Amino acid sequence: MTGAGRRRLVILGELLLAVAVCVVGYGALAQWAQEHEARWVAAALRAVGVDQVSGVLPGHILVFRDDGELLNAAVTASCSSLLSVLGLTALTLTVLRSRRLHALVGLAAAILGVVVLNDLRLAGSTMAGLWWGRGALVLFHDWVGTVWTFASTLVGFLLMVCLTLPAAERAEQNVAGHHTARRPSSWARPGLGYRLPELDAVVAGRRRTLTGLLHRYVLPRSVSGRLAGRRETGRVDYRLGHLPADQRAAEVSRLAGDGLGAHTATLLAVATYERDLTVLDTLADAVAARQWEPVVNDRVAALRLWARSWLFERVPESPPHSPGFARLTAAVAAGPVPTSPSQDAR
Repeated sequence: MTGAGRRRLVILGELLLAVAVCVVGYGALAQWAQEHEARWVAAALRAVGVDQVSGVLPGHILVFRDDGELLNAAVTASCSSLLSVLGLTALTLTVLRSRRLHALVGLAAAILGVVVLNDLRLAGSTMAGLWWGRGALVLFHDWVGTVWTFASTLVGFLLMVCLTLPAAERAEQNVAGHHTARRPSSWARPGLGYRLPELDAVVAGRRRTLTGLLHRYVLPRSVSGRLAGRRETGRVDYRLGHLPADQRAAEVSRLAGDGLGAHTATLLAVATYERDLTVLDTLADAVAARQWEPVVNDRVAALRLWARSWLFERVPESPPHSPGFARLTAAVAAGPVPTSPSQDAR
């Protein structure tokens, strides 16, 4: 099967997963959401001094007007926030799941925001019925409430994306194609975008973030250390490319000494973009010296296969722009370079 065919199967599986989440979630949680949201709205209104409402009937909000009229506002499945919650959940599972913990935090915040905003809509409809009667309740629910539901879902989605995706200063490119990461000019390649000169003069400032506060004051040190190590594995440290060649080689050796699974993304970036032979030789030797390490993921496997190909093909004093050099420096980007049986025998 071709790569395009496999990708179509993956997309089909994600679509089926999204449909299953919505259908199964709706069937299992529709009644629960109706009853609890009606109870929450009635309890919140009574907590702020509105004693003319009651949630004694499951899934209903009873409104006792001053003129003796009794309004029975039924919270249907479309009135609850369940549809929006299921849509955001399906989106997280199919599109944003690679962000893992960030996606989970973003989804939790989005669900909380959508539920609170929807309950405010139900409370507004209830108060409109209490003050102005049945017609006002229906009008607020059907017209104002429709726009309110759309806006609350959009706010929840934006909140989820804001908390899930990386911060702007950590992104590779912005929407205009300008580099926001401080990639060194020596690692620049066609198709990687470009940096504006004025961006180089910007000094990144430190600021407090929710993630930093959680790591500092909430999470245990062991959990924080494991999460930081996982993030470091996938982070490219572009500061390395700004060092002189001899310092780059020493730093590459130090990073590899921490383990091939500790700074994998940075080591792969060196293998992909670096042009200095000394640095590449140092990286290949450092990877070859750690053959005893287990292959923990595909990136470590690619790094070890690159080092094997480099050591087999590298000719001492070969010019940087020779065909063999260009082929080897592209090994990670295009896949590991396979060796022929004659090379293996040699």
